[in-house]
Amino acid sequence: MTSPQLATNLARFAEMEGRHPRLLLATASSEEDAHHKHVATLFADGGFDVDVAPKHSDAQSIARQVVDCDADMLVLIRTSLTSTDRVSVADLISALDAMDAEYVKFGIVGNADDPARSNVDFVCDLEHLETADCEALIAYILAVEESRVAQHI
Repeated sequence: MTSPQLATNLARFAEMEGRHPRLLLATASSEEDAHHKHVATLFADGGFDVDVAPKHSDAQSIARQVVDCDADMLVLIRTSLTSTDRVSVADLISALDAMDAEYVKFGIVGNADDPARSNVDFVCDLEHLETADCEALIAYILAVEESRVAQHI
């Protein structure tokens, strides 16, 4: 069920952008594939249009897909801090920068104590991820968009 604040923020975003906020969901390694559906469903239920990167994508192809699908956010599922990541946070940041997509908000769904948390815009704890997190992220994106629009007026 959508809260009144979330509905208001979704309507404001849609008024500004002509669409719902969009995110691309990717996984850091094959260990996270089991969480794909759960996380995608949660964000979709929270009001996001969700695109999903193919399972074995590298950083460059994920960044290309972010640009191609006009995503506002990139969400990387990264639950295992001990496995070797197929896609690293640093490589994704570099790939986004190379495509002039540094405007895309980049976050991790995994562990609140992820060592890469200082390099991304947000971290959501997978075990406690709920619709309220979507509400907070939409409010965050909306504030960024309103600031961007205000700069061009």
